[in-house]
Amino acid sequence: MISVSLAWIAEKVEGTLNTKSVEQLKIKGVSTDTRTLQPGDLFIALAGPNHNAHDHLFRALEKGAAAIIVSQPVDCPLPLILVEDTKIALGKLGAAVKQEVNPKTVGITGSSGKTTVKEMVASILSVKGKVLFTKGNYNNDIGVPLTLLRLEKQHEYAVIEMGANHLGEIAYTTNLVEPDVATIVNAAASHLEGFGSLFGVARAKSEIFKGLGTKGTAILNRDSQFYSFWEGKTSHLNCLTFSPESAEGDYHAEDIAMGMDGCAEFELVCPTGRAAIRMSIPGTHNVGNALLAAALSINVGANLEEVQLGLFNMREVGGRLNVKQLTNQIRLLDDTYNANVASVNAAIDLLATFSGNRIFVFGDMAELGDKARYYHEQVGEYAKSKGITSVYSLGVLSQFASAVFNENGFHFDTKEALIDMLNQNVAFEQRDISILVKGSRSARMELVVKEIEESPVGKFERRRERIAC
Repeated sequence: MISVSLAWIAEKVEGTLNTKSVEQLKIKGVSTDTRTLQPGDLFIALAGPNHNAHDHLFRALEKGAAAIIVSQPVDCPLPLILVEDTKIALGKLGAAVKQEVNPKTVGITGSSGKTTVKEMVASILSVKGKVLFTKGNYNNDIGVPLTLLRLEKQHEYAVIEMGANHLGEIAYTTNLVEPDVATIVNAAASHLEGFGSLFGVARAKSEIFKGLGTKGTAILNRDSQFYSFWEGKTSHLNCLTFSPESAEGDYHAEDIAMGMDGCAEFELVCPTGRAAIRMSIPGTHNVGNALLAAALSINVGANLEEVQLGLFNMREVGGRLNVKQLTNQIRLLDDTYNANVASVNAAIDLLATFSGNRIFVFGDMAELGDKARYYHEQVGEYAKSKGITSVYSLGVLSQFASAVFNENGFHFDTKEALIDMLNQNVAFEQRDISILVKGSRSARMELVVKEIEESPVGKFERRRERIAC
């Protein structure tokens, strides 16, 4: 964070500083969690339905907090700023720091793929200069301002991911971020309990364009069923499109070819020219993500050479469709970070490109409302249509996907039982084996990945060689 005075902070959050003697006290960091608070930080006491940080102010004192922001009178020797709402104060402070640093800013939302697109844009822009980008899941109404507070004077670019589970959340965060260019990667069945319907998802995502202003640029997914709806929301803006499927997109792909590693090569065609792109992460769906990342980056100053280099050098994102070659015969596709129908189908598409025995290990997709069973059955039908060999399900809802496969569908109550069956079924398999593991965060499917890596499945090839001898 940039170094600012306590008086400056009090002004920006519209609060009252309890003493003038510390007005010029310099603050270089902000924390909302006493567990990670560093000496000299400003501590903001957030209050929620299940936790009130005002109860931990003396812990903040012990950890070396320089000052605190509170929303209720407290007995504490630290300098304090009193505000009406500490969460709103956090947002105001994040927005003020962003305005002070004033980097070129990219805003990204969507039901799936937004983290991958964010990482792609950050990789491209890092070729040009210093980039701040969202870390982990800091993409909600608390995480976004905390991300903005990490800005330093040297940051030329900011790439901010914005998520939501209810209407109004993205409208709030995008007004803090004030992006120069913004996009919706897609809208799919996710968080339906908060949005009510798929159209509710699309409407909530469209809130990202409210913070753009008349000089902002919106990048729209021309292949989305909600393209016309979003186009109507951006008629006052500079509007461009991307499409991996149609040459009508301002940013589109030609001559797509998939490598043996599942990574794509293609020709990027856009208003500034053409460039040969070689992806470093697998999946045909990442062609669309790369087109979008190129559009976002170019519209804040990147050139085609920087796009090429940034996409080629991009590193894998943990738990997001990483391909791990366990042996010469066994390939593990780890896509366990999260799941909705669109992202599951994209992972199935990649699994379908590999030859041999293709096994889909599926955990529950969360927050799908009263159509949850239907969406899980739909995933099973899609996997079957793509020629997937078998489905192993783990969870209450995922069993409706494995049921579609009849005798090639297996449902388990524990991951241990799943791993045991997997070991049995591949023990004497002569073909190549590709195993996709996918599920929502609540399904904890990363634990299944770990079990597979440590189980005899990963040693299958050596066992078979011994048998052959």
